[in-house]
Amino acid sequence: MKTNETKDLLISAIVLAFAFGIALSGGFKAFLDPVTLIVVSIICLFVISLGFVLHELGHRFIARKFGCHARYQMWSQGLLIALIFSLFEFIFAAPGAVMIYQTSSRRPLTKKKIGLISLSGPLINILLAVFFMLLNLALSSWIFYLGVRINTLLALFNLIPFQPLDGAKIFAWSRKIWLGVIIVAIGLLML
Repeated sequence: MKTNETKDLLISAIVLAFAFGIALSGGFKAFLDPVTLIVVSIICLFVISLGFVLHELGHRFIARKFGCHARYQMWSQGLLIALIFSLFEFIFAAPGAVMIYQTSSRRPLTKKKIGLISLSGPLINILLAVFFMLLNLALSSWIFYLGVRINTLLALFNLIPFQPLDGAKIFAWSRKIWLGVIIVAIGLLML
């Protein structure tokens, strides 16, 4: 069954934004103030979903550069888990992933290529965190601060060196690059 990648990305982004909106608005208590919940969810759609969508598209773009077929596929159960956890003011999300398939045995996916595909997502989150940090320095705002924190946390979470996370594939390819990127992400978190 063929899925619609754009639809999957859109649904995942909206559900993630709503989950973060619930968590940031007090979990179960968020529903007592629906206006605040809607406003916070809209802000999250911009800040959080931007980081999530660009992270996934980064993987897809690099995989396609290496001649692979790649598309994002939503995982409904992972989105449901995010919504349930958000009620307790905590987010654990596994909304889906970019599925990558080799299209030619003449262009095999090496450890380096897999590492570079995996590295692209967290690097995008780090760049977004720096972008939001610069915006926050120019015009201090809770929205920009949230953009820094969330994108840094997305990068750090994805850099954990355990399968199926990006960090495991980066670590298998180059421990030095993995360490360098994780140091940068931790540095951003400490600012």
